[in-house]
Amino acid sequence: MPNKRMQNDHPKTVLIIDDEESIRDVLVNFFEELGYDILTARDGRGGIAEFKRNPTDLVITDIVMPRVEGIGTIREIRKQSKSVKIIAMTGFVGSYLQEAVTLGADDSIGKPFTSEELIEVLERVTIS
Repeated sequence: MPNKRMQNDHPKTVLIIDDEESIRDVLVNFFEELGYDILTARDGRGGIAEFKRNPTDLVITDIVMPRVEGIGTIREIRKQSKSVKIIAMTGFVGSYLQEAVTLGADDSIGKPFTSEELIEVLERVTIS
């Protein structure tokens, strides 16, 4: 369950980019409970286009996706906005998450994650 104390401290809008519909649905429910306005995309290309149309305060993106993968997505969104908070996520073990942070993400989280782990990441990126 999301932590209600974050409601006053979070960005107003979030863009969720993931090729897995079930992950998008879980994240939509999570962020709706916190009162966020939510946009979604099923791949990096769609996410980049959505961000250009409707810049958000927060982007949470998968790394391994079809069309434009997460690293390219992060780079392009970071070019569009230096202030947007970006969280990278992936279920793949390795250097993907560290590379994402090195190339522009503010933080990262491995899948699967708990709502408590996601709240910790959100607190880190919204406090910084």
